[in-house]
Amino acid sequence: MKKALVAAAVAGALAAPTAMAADLSINMEWGQALRFGETTTTTAGVDSTVDIQEVADAGRNRLKFNFTETLDNGIGVHAYMVFNTAGTSNAGAVSIRNAFVGFSGEFGSVSIGTNEHFFETDLLTDPLFGDYGATADKIQHIQLGQSGFNFTRRDSESVWWTSKDMNGFKLRAAYIMGPASGDGAPTAGADQDGNQIGLSYASGPLFVGVNQATYNDYGLNTAAIPSESAVPIAGSEAKATSLRVDYDLGFAHVQAAVWNMEHQGISVAGTGGTFTSVEASGQGVNIEVPMAGGKAFASMSSIGDQDSTIAGVTSAVTDSGKDSWDVGYIHDMSAQTYMFVRYGSSETGLNFTTTANTTETNELLVGWLLNY
Repeated sequence: MKKALVAAAVAGALAAPTAMAADLSINMEWGQALRFGETTTTTAGVDSTVDIQEVADAGRNRLKFNFTETLDNGIGVHAYMVFNTAGTSNAGAVSIRNAFVGFSGEFGSVSIGTNEHFFETDLLTDPLFGDYGATADKIQHIQLGQSGFNFTRRDSESVWWTSKDMNGFKLRAAYIMGPASGDGAPTAGADQDGNQIGLSYASGPLFVGVNQATYNDYGLNTAAIPSESAVPIAGSEAKATSLRVDYDLGFAHVQAAVWNMEHQGISVAGTGGTFTSVEASGQGVNIEVPMAGGKAFASMSSIGDQDSTIAGVTSAVTDSGKDSWDVGYIHDMSAQTYMFVRYGSSETGLNFTTTANTTETNELLVGWLLNY
């Protein structure tokens, strides 16, 4: 009998780790499109047109690793790492896109690492997830053209928290410590940091979310991912707030958002003189209509004229906005493969940036998405 009890205890001990075994999943995401169109730049009344004919990977080729485990005390562990892989249209390197480790429990979840945070991701409402961003994607409209500050970011050195669901409400917060090396490293007079806070509510077909993002001492940079590439500017502050509302009507899904951006504490030669701050508001709407075998969609986004402060006087910079639209259709070939077509146009005003030219892009995309 004792031997039987000992054998049972040993068997149970060996079985326990199996019951709490970690899980690792590996997923591949692949998106490509044939892109046709043209971009026309007008400077001092002279047009310069460049034809677009290319295979566009759009950063959509990714390899994802997800690791999950439940510890003995009930705390969940989640590790996530996603790589951007080399495109098929040309040679390229493999790079880490997002990478973090998180812990979850009654406190919600806390994660540490590199991530595209919720101020940006909540505006990813277009069906192509902002990866083909020449037209009406909202995240292509959260940049201040006159100062170059871009709220489309991949923030490293960050810690963020998401609460548990509280009768439909969720709280979120992120603290960004700023880059620790490279051109954007802290200096004696400038030590970048940032934060984001957000509140959302979801109930049935309704979603409402409000977010705010603030970045201190970050430099100016018009790159798509500017978080570690610009020399810091002491005293500068970039801040943006957004409100998003979604409603599923059954026959159509409507997603609308408005946002306001400002950058102050700077000294930049812009349109009309050297300005110390710049501000602009944007808005966008996306409508999806289910159809047999897929869905049709239409999107519009815009940024109004930017307000600049020069010598203490704030006024609008004439013709400094941006307007975009697109329409398209996504067809479900299977549960993991989708084909799509999209046509769209985007135009910036003469003074959207400080280079005093207008740009207009018209393009047709025909492509596919694979997600395994």
